[in-house]
Amino acid sequence: MLTFWILAALLIVAALAFVLVPLLRARPKAGPTVREANLAILRGQRRDIEADVAVGLLPKDARESALAELAARAEEDLAVSAEAPAAPARKPWAVAAVFAVLIPVAAVGVYLWAGVPAATDPTVMAAAKAQPGDHQIEEMVLALEQKMKERPDDVQGWMLLARSYAATGKMPKALEAYAHLAKIAPQDANVLADYADALALARGRNLAGEPTDLVNRALAIDPRHPKALALAGTAKLNSGDFAASLAYWERLRATVAPGSEDETEVNSIIADVRGRAAAAGKPVPPSSGLAALPAAPAQPTLPPAHPPVGASAAPAKATPGGKTVSGTVKLADSLAGKTSPTDTLFIYARAETGSRIPLAILRGGAGELPKAFVLDDSMGMTPAATLSGTPSVVIEARVSKAGGAVTQPGDLLGTSKPVAPGAQGVAIVIDRVVP
Repeated sequence: MLTFWILAALLIVAALAFVLVPLLRARPKAGPTVREANLAILRGQRRDIEADVAVGLLPKDARESALAELAARAEEDLAVSAEAPAAPARKPWAVAAVFAVLIPVAAVGVYLWAGVPAATDPTVMAAAKAQPGDHQIEEMVLALEQKMKERPDDVQGWMLLARSYAATGKMPKALEAYAHLAKIAPQDANVLADYADALALARGRNLAGEPTDLVNRALAIDPRHPKALALAGTAKLNSGDFAASLAYWERLRATVAPGSEDETEVNSIIADVRGRAAAAGKPVPPSSGLAALPAAPAQPTLPPAHPPVGASAAPAKATPGGKTVSGTVKLADSLAGKTSPTDTLFIYARAETGSRIPLAILRGGAGELPKAFVLDDSMGMTPAATLSGTPSVVIEARVSKAGGAVTQPGDLLGTSKPVAPGAQGVAIVIDRVVP
């Protein structure tokens, strides 16, 4: 705000200089002096005398006396003009003073009347940076909802709507959308796996019952489906069947690229399952017969909106050909007592400049912190704005008490430095409270 008013003052000074300097500048005299005027008159009178003599109006013997009289008058007139010089031209100080007051008052008055003075308020500027993107999310979801009412059989559109509902904390609507998807696409493993994930989340992260049935249906359609395998492994782990859980995780490991971050993450989960089994007195063998995978081509899948229920993390398949951003989010020690396991964790990717509409959204629970994440194009709100198609992005992590997409006072926030799509190991610390 201070910079704006400094620039405005400089512009007003420049405008005053443009008007006042020419107005007050010393001007050359516009006409002859008194002496010069008298001399001109005397010369004219002498020419008249000579002309009168030449035409006979004045006798020649009277010429000398007329010239002598003219010379005497000239001496007197020129002496008076020398003693009383012409007064210097007066400068228009009154007019200058009027302009000096009128120009600044008019400039500031017009701005206050036709401009937006509140835009320079630091509070308003901060709110303008933080809020428009959140409201745009809500508007986009509403627009998509209206469009899907006209397209009841659009699987991709309903999938985007369901995931948007889940990302913005509208779980009842998300479940309705997934239920509709399960009717129009009963053989789509992606739909069934996402439905199971959302249903378990709505039930307090419990996969027992209908969520497990949906997972089994997804695996019957695609035995290599990554998210379904992760959910199945988590369900078995939660029920205490460590051997069956290990078998699903080993099957999942067989689908990921060797040496990738996904393989490292799955190996970590497998080690955790073995450790829990040993601690429970139910050690599992080095490998399980259930780990063999049916021969089936891997299919592109949508990554989960959050890690599988109950698991510490889960690998996420990126959209084919798209770049991802991966890293970890943790809570600053100073804020350790300000969260609860029921709080919602949002991880967003936004463009460094321009629109604040999220390019990718990951939703989970604050109890998962510290949390590893992978963001990719399939997590976006709209196909028109992609993570991989943006030169530079900023990753934000927010813990929300209300669980909504709109930032609220009291939310906990952390932001990364700008990174390029494809970046790995991005570290985010949630270290401040939204005022």
